[in-house]
This record gives sequence, structure tokens and C-alpha cells, in this order.
Amino acid sequence: MATSLAAAPAAETALGDLPEDALLAILAFLAPPDAAAAACACRALAGAASSPELPLALALRLGLPPPRRSPEACPASARRLFRSLHRLRRLLGLWRRLPSSHAASPSLAAFEWAPRATLAASLLAPATHGLAVSKSPFVTVSIAESGDTVAALGEVPVCVNFVGDNHIVVEAASGEDEGEEMQGGSPPEEMYMHFANRRSPGAGRRRRERLGRRKGGRMEAQHFVRIPDAEPTKARPLQGLWKGICENRTLEFYLVTYDDIGGVTCRRVSETKGHNSGYSPLFWTTNATFLEPPFSEQELDRYSCCEHIQVVTSGHTEVQSKGVSRIMCINSSYDLVDPHSSAPLDDMRNLEGRIWLYDDGTFGFGFTGSNSIIDLRHVSLDGCIVDTS
Repeated sequence: MATSLAAAPAAETALGDLPEDALLAILAFLAPPDAAAAACACRALAGAASSPELPLALALRLGLPPPRRSPEACPASARRLFRSLHRLRRLLGLWRRLPSSHAASPSLAAFEWAPRATLAASLLAPATHGLAVSKSPFVTVSIAESGDTVAALGEVPVCVNFVGDNHIVVEAASGEDEGEEMQGGSPPEEMYMHFANRRSPGAGRRRRERLGRRKGGRMEAQHFVRIPDAEPTKARPLQGLWKGICENRTLEFYLVTYDDIGGVTCRRVSETKGHNSGYSPLFWTTNATFLEPPFSEQELDRYSCCEHIQVVTSGHTEVQSKGVSRIMCINSSYDLVDPHSSAPLDDMRNLEGRIWLYDDGTFGFGFTGSNSIIDLRHVSLDGCIVDTS
């Protein structure tokens, strides 16, 4: 009688059963942000993080200088290294500059991975011509041999400190303990005490003396807030940071956000200077429901009568019609659409407009009384800035 042999189920090996050298290999070959997350999530990997051999394995993996052989300092060095990796991971992404008193400055900054476990921040600005995004070097944040993070603006040491989870301050290095940071959810009195201590009379004098000796004088602190949802999703196809040619034929940035009650708001993001926030509302809707096809003749006529604003080349403006998958109704007050208008008060009314979501996932918008459509494109895809110059 023939017997059939059932395949025995493959034995699963838990991470806790792996030897230390295997755990070290796992940690060493993970990408920097994943290594930090894995050590925090798995007890076995967290235990391996205290191994005297881990700093060397991580240094080789990340291209960092090998740490000095000091068995007593290795566990602490590993903890500092993981803390630094976690800090770099938190900085990744797009940030918007808050207004300040210095000269007009680009309002956006992007922190991206660079070689040797370094974050390179760039300031983003619309290119003079075309749809490209201009990137200029800003701050680099890297990991020192000690495992701590160090930052520089060119050749000048700076500090990049968190104030909560979504707010950072870039300022001149003061020689104080820059590893200190405010954590999210800190009570207001702790935040006030934090800044009071950093700017106490004695500390302020020492700080100014050190900064005064540096070439170029004192650097004003620059504040940035995170752009948490910089790219669209299937559920929120309009959200994110976009770029488009506006009616004066210049490239502008636009940030579209969804609120918790189903509304959508679009703001124009431009250079900040003085009291100009560089963050002005453009259109909104309290109902993010789309009109689905088939569309009415009125909606089809509205779209077909509008001109798509494109890049001007050789004195010719390209006109291109795109396939529309869905339509959304929006509103904008007249003074926001044309802030320099001298129209009488009766004309300062709400204007009706439309968002046309295209088949390729991008969209355009326009308002009643205008024969143009501003088409928007992605600034970043999968966390990377696209179309840069």
C-alpha cells in the first residue's frame, strides 16, 4: 500500500532564537531608519544593540569612521547611534519656513538621505523658467564618531532642535548641550522654561560673545514646521505639495490639506519676508465629494471653454486638454483670487470654481469669469523631489 508523505510545515525561527552575530547582521544591513525602528520594536534586537560589536558593525554598514575600541563605552555609543538615527528619521521630509525679520527667503526645505548616513537639507524655490524646482544647499546633518548628530550650514556649525514633533529651529551652535530637545506633548510651562533657560542673561551674553567672534556675525534662528502629508493618497487624491504655472506665467507652489470634517483647503506657498507669511489661502470647500461621470453638458462646456496655462516657449503658450475623471466644486473670495483688484465692495463676493481631477492623478483648478485652468503637478514622489534644477 502506497503511503503519501505530507510535507512537514517549515519550522519558523523567532528572532529571539537567533545568535547574536545574526542579530548584529540584521541590524547592520537594515537601512538607517529601519534599524532604529527595528531596535525599538524587537526585544532581541534591542538587546543586540548593547553588544560591544554593534557600533563597529553599524559603522561599517553606514560608511562611518570605525569607533574607538572601548568596551565600557560601546553600549552607550550604540544607544547614542540609534538615538541619532531616530533623530535623522524624524527630520526626513518637507518643511515650511515660518515668517521672520530677515530678507525674503525660500519658504520650503527638504531633508533627504545622502551618502554616509547623512541628511542633506535643500531650500526649494520655483525655477525662473519652466516647471523645474530649484534646489540650493541648506543644512547637512550627520553622525559623528561619538554617535551624536552634528549639523552644519556650509562650514558653520549649527543646531537643528525639535520643538515638539512637527517644529524645528535651525540656529547657530552655542556650545551648549544641543542634544536637548522638547518632546511632543510637553506642558506649556516646560516649554517656556526650556527657552527661558536657553536665553537667560548669562547664557545669552556667552552665546553672543561666541557668535560675535564668528565671521559673518550672528545667525538668526529659523523656524520650520513639518508638511505631514506632502503627497496624495487614494482616499485623499488632492492632498500634498503641488506646483503649477499661474496666470502671470510664473511657477508657484500650492499646499492642499484635508480637515477632519471633510473639507479641503488650498494655500499658495511663497517666499517669506517680515510679516508676510508666504502662506495665503486660495480656495476651499466644505464638501470634498466629487462629481462622477457621466458629466452634465454644462460641466463639459465649462471645462472645454477654458485654456490650460502651460510653460511659455518661444513666445508660444502650449495648450493641452487632459482627460477628466472627476470634478469637485470649490469657492474662493474675490480678494483672494485678485488681491490687487480695486473692485467695489459689492463685487467682493464668493467666486465659484472647479477642480478637475485628471486620469494621471494630477489636477487643475479655475474660477467663474476666468477662461484659464491652472494645472498642478507633483513636487515630490515617493519621498523624492522631482524635476529639479
